[in-house]
Amino acid sequence: AAPYPEGVQGIFDLFYLPYQQYSEDGRIVRGLQRGASSFTTSTGVAMVELTSRFVLSLQSVAQVAYDLVAPREQKALGAGGQQQAPHQPLDVMEGVSNAYGVVSTGISETARELYTAAAHEHEERGVAGAVGGVLRQLPGTIVKPIIFASEATRHVLGGVKNQFVPDARKEAIDKWRTNQ
Repeated sequence: AAPYPEGVQGIFDLFYLPYQQYSEDGRIVRGLQRGASSFTTSTGVAMVELTSRFVLSLQSVAQVAYDLVAPREQKALGAGGQQQAPHQPLDVMEGVSNAYGVVSTGISETARELYTAAAHEHEERGVAGAVGGVLRQLPGTIVKPIIFASEATRHVLGGVKNQFVPDARKEAIDKWRTNQ
């Protein structure tokens, strides 16, 4: 769902639902509550969706930068940020848990890549080779945290969205099933 129509719907509900409730049974306060609730949910989901799209764009740019600056050996070991059907978190807590897993895996992969490069170059060229191997890995190592941080942020935002609108999780899962 596009974020703009959701935001417009929320603004519409903010004014229309009190009118509708007043027309039905004269309870304007109940209409104001319904309108405010709908407005808050709609605009909240729209803001989360816009933020998620921005973070996805940032992740894509970081992935391209990583592909440009990382040496071939580092790309072969694991570029991170693979595009696959994401596990949709049920709520914010699961989103934070997924984000923690992404960051933890990213740090482990980065450390393993640096160690592997240093060890391989040390075997072939000694200490100077180890230093050179680590230095060759630095550009990709600097960009990689941006990829993992943006992926982790997307997990948290997905949890927030799914907590606001539980049906959004089912829609996202169905979307991935039909695209594959």
